Amino acid sequence: MPTPRLRADDPRVVRALEIWDSLGRPRYSDVAEALGIEWKKAQRWIQCGLDARNHGPAQDAYAPDIGDLGSSKPRVRVRAYNPMAARDLPSRRVVVIGDMHRRPGMEIEPMRWIGRYVAETRPDNVIQIGDFFDMESCEFHSAPGSASQQQRPAFQEDIESGEESLDEYHREVGIGEIPHDVVLGNHEFRVWRLEEAAPNLKGTLTLQLDQFFARYRWRVTPYRHWLFMEGVGFTHVPISIMGKPIGGRYPEQNIGNQSTHSIVFGHTHRWNHVTVPKIGINNSITVTNVGSAMPYGYIPKYADGATTGYSYGVAELRLSGGRVEGSNFLSMLDLQERYK
Repeated sequence: MPTPRLRADDPRVVRALEIWDSLGRPRYSDVAEALGIEWKKAQRWIQCGLDARNHGPAQDAYAPDIGDLGSSKPRVRVRAYNPMAARDLPSRRVVVIGDMHRRPGMEIEPMRWIGRYVAETRPDNVIQIGDFFDMESCEFHSAPGSASQQQRPAFQEDIESGEESLDEYHREVGIGEIPHDVVLGNHEFRVWRLEEAAPNLKGTLTLQLDQFFARYRWRVTPYRHWLFMEGVGFTHVPISIMGKPIGGRYPEQNIGNQSTHSIVFGHTHRWNHVTVPKIGINNSITVTNVGSAMPYGYIPKYADGATTGYSYGVAELRLSGGRVEGSNFLSMLDLQERYK
């Protein structure tokens, strides 16, 4: 059993303190000898009595200075806790059109279906995530003089195929009625690479590309750069510390581990939406891969025979407080059934 707590009014303590006071030069051993106990026990009894004697009067005499407490507000400590600092911020609904790889001869109907969907749902913004063009006219993969190189379309034919596509789309969506943005992809970047390789073309092809999007009032964000809306970053593909596109079979988790903000991207043509836990006020970011808006089942020439797992359709996202708070992927088959 635990030893009972020693009190100052205990008779043993009182008697030990009397002997202590009666001695001229008191020692614990003298008190212990008088009481017939161990000196450590005598020390404990005497200290208990002395503590009560020294602190008691001071405690009794203490009177807190409360001042004019009745006329002033008491000081209250409050621990503020907001589980989501961004919950009252505005939201924005956007339709994101994934990689399209438009090229001469590609079927035009998906452009009409997407246009009708945008015209019907009237989002706040429309964003095309890059690789609108395939730009086979500017590719560098074919060997010089090969049959593949000789079969490439001319640059002007690529531009004309884009005009045909956006003419069909904007028959459904009036030009300038809904803000449109395009974040250029690596296939548009082929134009810059060609101009770099052929300095005599400097500025001629890129100017035509800029003028093409300007005719339809699409604002342009360069390849490798970011377009931000409601704190969410849109880019064709995030770039690694080594200056390379972050890809692989499942790039979303890798991107989320490295990112400091929510990201919407394309490039891999596969729809996915993940939430990545983070340390911070909102506790997470989102990473959204919007898939592709190519015709259903279409495989670009460069990916022929590969294990693709492509997703064909468009994404509708709800942005708020730096995250994608709502996401929906509408399959190209659904668009076909709805608007054909």
